[in-house]
Parts: sequence; C-alpha cells; structure tokens
Amino acid sequence: MLLKEDPYNLNPFETKNLYGLNNYFHNLIRLYKLNNLPNNMLFSGDKGIGKFTLCFHFINYLLSQKSNESYDLNNFKIIENNIYNLIVNNLCENFIYISNENKKKASIEDIRAIKQKLYSTTLNNLPRFIVIDDAELLNVNSVNSLLKLIEEPSFNNYFILINNNKKNIIETLKSRCVEIKFLLSKEELENIFDGLQNQFNIDENYTNKYLKFTTPGNLIKYSEILNSNKINAETSYYKACTILFERFKKSKNYIFIDCANFFLHIKFSKSFVNKQNHLNLINKKLKIMKSLYDFKNFNLTNNSVLEIIKKIEINAK
Repeated sequence: MLLKEDPYNLNPFETKNLYGLNNYFHNLIRLYKLNNLPNNMLFSGDKGIGKFTLCFHFINYLLSQKSNESYDLNNFKIIENNIYNLIVNNLCENFIYISNENKKKASIEDIRAIKQKLYSTTLNNLPRFIVIDDAELLNVNSVNSLLKLIEEPSFNNYFILINNNKKNIIETLKSRCVEIKFLLSKEELENIFDGLQNQFNIDENYTNKYLKFTTPGNLIKYSEILNSNKINAETSYYKACTILFERFKKSKNYIFIDCANFFLHIKFSKSFVNKQNHLNLINKKLKIMKSLYDFKNFNLTNNSVLEIIKKIEINAK
C-alpha cells in the first residue's frame, strides 16, 4: 500500500481534503478541459506546501469522473471511491508513483519498468499519470533514461515531476517540462496549516506563527517529532539535538536533522527578542546551521556536531 512508513512522514495519500491550493487546482482542470494540459509538467516549490497533495487530488478528480462516487469538487475532497482504493493499494493502471526520498532513489530499472507499462494501453481509456517525487534527487543515469522516455510522443500519458528544491534539478530534464512554480501567500500557507492541524489534531503549541521558518507540511511533521520527544521551546538546543541526532542515528531519516534546523530558528527567534548583540547571535546561528549542513551532507559523527553546538551558547531566556 502507498501508506506512510513512519509516524513522521505526513502521507498525502491520507490527506483527503485540499487546503489553500484551490486556484492551482482549477487551473489544472481548465487546461485539461481545453486539451492544453502539458504531457510533461514540473511542479516546483518548497517541500511541504502541498504539491503532491494537489497532484493526487487532481488525478483522483479526473479518474473518478465516471465513478458512482466522484471527486467532491465543491468541497475539494476525495471520496473513498474505487479509484482511491486502487491507487493507495498500488493497483491502479492509470497511476504510477516513484519516490526518491531517503534510500528510495529511483534507478534505471525503475524508469525502464515505467517504459514497459507505457507500452500497454489502459483498459478504461482514461489518462495515465506518472508521478516522480523529489525529481531533483534523480542521478544522471536515471535522468538520461527518463529523458528518452518523456521525449517520445505519447498519447494520454502525463508525467508530473515534483521538484522540492532540495538541490538544483538537472537542466536538461527541466527544459523538457512545463514548469509550474508554487508561490503561496501568507494567507494560503496559514489556510493549509490550519486545515492540516485540524485534520491531524496537532498540538496547539505549534501554531501557524512558525510558518515563517518552514512550510505547513513540514511544520506538522516537526510538531509531531518535537512533541513525541518531549522537546519544547524551553528545552536547551544542545539537549534537543542530542535527542534528535540519536533518533537520526537509529532511523537514518533526515527529517530529524531538518527538525533540528527548524528548532534552531525557534530558539534564536526567542534570543533576538531579548538580546542586543544581534550580530553575535547571527554568527552563532550561522555556525550551527553550517554544522547541521555538514552533518547531513558529509556524514559527520553525532559527537563532532554536538561538540560544536555545546560550545555555542544559546540563551533563550
């Protein structure tokens, strides 16, 4: 099943209500009805703003139109119809999904498997969607194989590549797609977070005021991590990192390092209110941010980074 593997991976397949992205949704529908929907699309924007959720809702809307229980367009809501159940159980011939998160990098074999599926026509004559998440993490070989695939003339097959801005996407791949950039207003971001907060019953201590540090989806994840590990705004940054690094060591899930970076912003925002020497605080913050970046990208040990953090005094009082 295409369901979340751990409690910190907010699964868009479970997000049956669409929040804050109504205009994007209607624009996609309009393009499809005008027969102008591009066969190769690139959804670009920060991770956690709802790009995949929008994609999932749009696909469910199109595939369920002839169903007895079609998509609820008035309320932007997915009904648990036959199409939904087929997709989440990975049985839908009109939906192919590849994730590139953590250790699940797409290989050339994955791209070749897509090609084999595209050789066969669907029995229902409905459009087929190939969704590749975290497309910027594809390696050169996978990109080259994918390029050959998307450059071939294709009827009723639509590629949607999701770019979460983790790194620069390979230009040759980007140039083959029509890019849709997700730039949301403060009101739209708050709408998304408030909707998710109500749906997933998130602790009210982490409100939408923290959206200036992250995105709605990530804020939901970080809130769950911090609350479940008993980390609050008064916890020292060194202690918080000790806990988060240990969780990372056991799981190898980079969400814990990202959460440490998020919590850093919270701690320093409190310090800025009470301290006068802002330049000194900024320098401290930048040093810690660099150590977290190095930890994530160069496989430093927990202790080496914690030692750096321990030397940098953060006074949140």
